[in-house]
Amino acid sequence: MCGINGIYIFNKSTVKNGIGNHLKAMNTVLKHRGPDDEGHWINAAGELGLAQTRLSILDLSAAGHQPMKDNLSGNVIAFNGEVFNYRDINDLYLTEEAFYSGTDTETLLKLYRKYDLDMFEKLNGMFAFAIWDQAKEELLLARDHSGKKPLYYTEQNGVFAFSSELKGLFALPWVRKEIDEQALFDFLTYNLVPPPATMFKNIYKFPPGSRMIVNRHGIRSLEPFYRLNRQDLAGISEAAAADMVFETLKKSVEYRMISDVPVGAFLSGGVDSSAVVALMRDNTDNAINTFTIGFADQPDYSELEHAEKVSKVFNTTHHERIVQPDDLLSLIDNIADVYDEPQADTTAIPIYFISELARKQGIKVVLNGDGPDELFSGYNNYLKYARMHSYYMALTRLPGFVKKIGTKTIGWYDKQSPFYELAHRLENGRGLFWPGATSIKESFKSELLSKQFREQEDIVTSYSYVTRLQQEFEAFSGASSDQDFIGWMSFSGYRHADIERFLFRSDRLGMAHSIEARSPFLNREMVALALSLPSSLKVKNGVPKYILKKSLERILPHEVLYRKKMGFCLPIREWAGDTISDYVYQHANSFASNTNYFNGEVIKGLAKQLKGGKVSNTNTVWTFYFLMRWFDRWL
Repeated sequence: MCGINGIYIFNKSTVKNGIGNHLKAMNTVLKHRGPDDEGHWINAAGELGLAQTRLSILDLSAAGHQPMKDNLSGNVIAFNGEVFNYRDINDLYLTEEAFYSGTDTETLLKLYRKYDLDMFEKLNGMFAFAIWDQAKEELLLARDHSGKKPLYYTEQNGVFAFSSELKGLFALPWVRKEIDEQALFDFLTYNLVPPPATMFKNIYKFPPGSRMIVNRHGIRSLEPFYRLNRQDLAGISEAAAADMVFETLKKSVEYRMISDVPVGAFLSGGVDSSAVVALMRDNTDNAINTFTIGFADQPDYSELEHAEKVSKVFNTTHHERIVQPDDLLSLIDNIADVYDEPQADTTAIPIYFISELARKQGIKVVLNGDGPDELFSGYNNYLKYARMHSYYMALTRLPGFVKKIGTKTIGWYDKQSPFYELAHRLENGRGLFWPGATSIKESFKSELLSKQFREQEDIVTSYSYVTRLQQEFEAFSGASSDQDFIGWMSFSGYRHADIERFLFRSDRLGMAHSIEARSPFLNREMVALALSLPSSLKVKNGVPKYILKKSLERILPHEVLYRKKMGFCLPIREWAGDTISDYVYQHANSFASNTNYFNGEVIKGLAKQLKGGKVSNTNTVWTFYFLMRWFDRWL
């Protein structure tokens, strides 16, 4: 796990002070991603530079220093992440090579020299890397199949630049930070910016499972090296499916134990993290450090008891931390320092505290249980949507004027009501399920926006993102989102929540403490398998995540598998409700005036309602609290 940076200059007159100084500046702001070492390399022409900050995981010696050069070809790499099957690659494809380090970085260099772009079919891991091809005078960039490792890029003023975090690009004086209004509009719905956009014009997220070629004329190509393909499992038996799921997860955990430093785990005591810990124990007799957090005097948010029980079953060295109200208030004041790319998701905040706990115990690498709730339909909300879907489809056949009357009638009573949002979707011919649309309802956005912002012709509905995901699902499954509704929720949950929320937050909040997080459920084999399984095996007899739980009966107690699910949340309303509502109320008008995007009086009204006890406003007010802090920090 590291931070990587790079600059490719097409017009030297645009860059002053030397490329080396700019690379050092980028490395400085990414020091948290790699506190153990740092370095940079510049080609002889002085037009291309690569840089890295290193968190030493494999081969802790100086042999793992980056950027790393292949002496035979002259190629140079800057690499962030882990190639979990690098030893297999060395044994199968690189038997004639002499290795000078024990790193997967060296494996990537030699694999590229031998196989060029065919290298990607052999990789199993989480990675973002850049390789300078000396002979071709081209820069190759790539990001792993699920986008576990972040990568951003921009081409401005005759310079191409990339970085593991936006703040790396912000260290370059010529990079402009101009708000992308459509991205801001979408952020209000999803609490994040849908890919490939960022909140800034001309700065982009690198697509997962893709590679890019850059030469002295700019970006030559950007294309996928991996496409998610559906397996034909329509007639699979329950027993066979359970075996496949278990064996795939077992292998994934085994790969993710590869490390030259101790590997720990985040343990909530729920199904997913407990399964990971159980399989870790199968792979080692050494001590396993597990970590969990609770919140003082907030039993509804605590799983400490359940985590402790699982720890005892699998003989881990267990660590707990009780978070206090002052801890939370201190963090939210500075939350935008961590999130240069905005993500207003309060459920992510506990990752910060549990990562801090792990790092204080000297742990650099942790496994987590992210992913299976989306892949296997584990949310209770999925069941509710599934029950609603047939009724919603029936309502779509109503005449348009009836739908319109329904929307106006509900809106007359309460435009913040979820029923108003459903009526609005129905009237506008939009689907029932929008993955991750848990923030400000599309039907209520116009109330919050300034007249100037509402009238921009180039701003389109945030439903366009859902439409794009629906098209991807249909290409993957051969069915529409209405024909296989549970399959659609799982697929879009993976593409949206797993990639854009969970992997983002585990990377960013973990790396704030120099922690590498690994997610066994989100390896490419498990993703392809889970999304190919019939929906009838994901939800059965009212049991969510059915086939996963059946597969884990061989290693986990019944009480762990089938107890009521708790979310990994925090008491934001109980501890910080007054803080965020007071802040938003006091700053709403100045924020609206400074940005010209919002109606300050409406925002003040929402904050006042939350202060008065309207708890349903918590997420909306938090969104504006975060957004105000983020604008102050980064603009």
